[in-house]
Amino acid sequence: MLGRAQRVAEPAEMSPVRKPQSLDHSVLNEMLAIRMQQLEIENGGAEAFLAKTGLARHTYYTMVRGIGNPTIRTIERIASSLNMSVFELLGFDVADARRALKKSGVNYDELMSAITKKNRADRALARQTRSRKLPS
Repeated sequence: MLGRAQRVAEPAEMSPVRKPQSLDHSVLNEMLAIRMQQLEIENGGAEAFLAKTGLARHTYYTMVRGIGNPTIRTIERIASSLNMSVFELLGFDVADARRALKKSGVNYDELMSAITKKNRADRALARQTRSRKLPS
């Protein structure tokens, strides 16, 4: 008769899986961190940069340390507040974006025009929705 400990099946040995650490860095995070530091200097320091971009202090400091995980929307908002494209924010020339999109058969100017029109329409719709909710 086998003892209880002997009857329990041994679990299959699992290969070790490395769990992502909260401080893992990526090339994109590092590029963005370097660029944000450059833009901070160009815009008169951290306080002026924060005021101009509307970023929360915590968000900004995690981004400049290369450990933040900003959403695409946050990156777009930063670029827009600095009057530049996301490509320029990341340190790319518009010519780089044009070449990359052309390889996929997309015209950069047409895409930017369509995005601008969509954003205007979205803002107009949001304004209409807000005005309907206000009491008369």
